Amino acid sequence: MWTVPTTPFQGAHFARFPPALIEPCILAGSPAGGTVLDPFMGSGTTAQVATRLGRKFIGCELNPKYVELHELRRTTVGMPL
Repeated sequence: MWTVPTTPFQGAHFARFPPALIEPCILAGSPAGGTVLDPFMGSGTTAQVATRLGRKFIGCELNPKYVELHELRRTTVGMPL
């Protein structure tokens, strides 16, 4: 069991994961330069963490509201397409 504090994020997906929860999973499950798949991308927190850790990222999201939110976050932090 991991204890990870959460913080609110304006307009965030209802099931947002804190980066501190995602990071150990990516480090344990993919090599540097590997690809991380998130089939339920939401606002893109997993994409942001994967990119920061030197992984490529593939994500899918059906809800246009969350796609827009991810695009805003992506351009704000300078994540590649």
